Amino acid sequence: MRKTATNEVRSNLKTGDGDGKWTTKNGGCAVKRRLFRWAVLFGTFAIAGPVATAQELEPRRYSNVPVGVNFVAFGYAYSQGNIFFDPNLPIEDADAKIHAAFARYIRTFSLFGLSSKIKLDLPWASGHWEGTVDGVFRTRSATGVGDARIGIETLFSGAPALRKSEFGTYSQRTIFGASLDVIMPTGEYDPSRLVNLGGNRWILNPEIGFSHKFEKWVMEVGLAGGIFGDNTDYFGGSTLEQDPLYAVKASFIRAFRPGLWLAISVAYGDGGTTTVDGIGKEDRQSNTRAGVTFSYLIRPNQGLLVSLLSGYTFRAGPDFDTIAVGYQYSWGG
Repeated sequence: MRKTATNEVRSNLKTGDGDGKWTTKNGGCAVKRRLFRWAVLFGTFAIAGPVATAQELEPRRYSNVPVGVNFVAFGYAYSQGNIFFDPNLPIEDADAKIHAAFARYIRTFSLFGLSSKIKLDLPWASGHWEGTVDGVFRTRSATGVGDARIGIETLFSGAPALRKSEFGTYSQRTIFGASLDVIMPTGEYDPSRLVNLGGNRWILNPEIGFSHKFEKWVMEVGLAGGIFGDNTDYFGGSTLEQDPLYAVKASFIRAFRPGLWLAISVAYGDGGTTTVDGIGKEDRQSNTRAGVTFSYLIRPNQGLLVSLLSGYTFRAGPDFDTIAVGYQYSWGG
């Protein structure tokens, strides 16, 4: 029996690059403005798949952005595969089609002199699921809000907190940082249903990582974890517990010009065994995700992003394909 998992439909927005090779020979102010446009707009824009776990693929997560900048982003994602909103569903021959819309707000700021961001994600989804439960074919459709998320990111070295007027002299080499996302049980949830838009539990997603720039390439590596709270009102009035899920991920980003870049990303996750009413399940996850992300600057403070994402299951976990598009607008700094 194949088991599938996801906690919510959600997608992220985040991008970035700042080419330290720009010089003032083209005019100091013009160079600073161009570098600022590149680093700001594409320092916080990414699209992930529909699964809000430690395996999210977010290229340009460890990139410096001037402080005092605001971002709003909107997007749409379509996913198909065995994607569900619970890590312990006894469903065979599973298939789902999910339409997701998402909104995000980000604010950059200085935290004790460190470049930092705070973000808020609000998802909405409409999905249709099919599968066999205990030998009976069943379907389920749902539309509504998913679990919201708030997060904070801080870059500890290689990315000083700079204002817009100071950013023209910045040149990236190696950046180390960390983040913590908190997924809140705000989504629609019905304990009489196996499939829900909300997970009815709190989830913490901590991550540490670094990025290093080689000429036009940037390499990012991250170590992440998913720490799950208990769902005490699980299907049929049970209590669902889940072990942590660990992940390692990497992205390779190629910048062609300011605002135009391509990223190839991959993540591997393992763990996440669940227990229902004290009875352990043989559903330890082991799966990969790979994605390609393309970013394009349409105006100095506006950009578009297209992302293709695929998941593959070795033992258990979500197995799906996603295409997503997003738009972002920035101001301030």
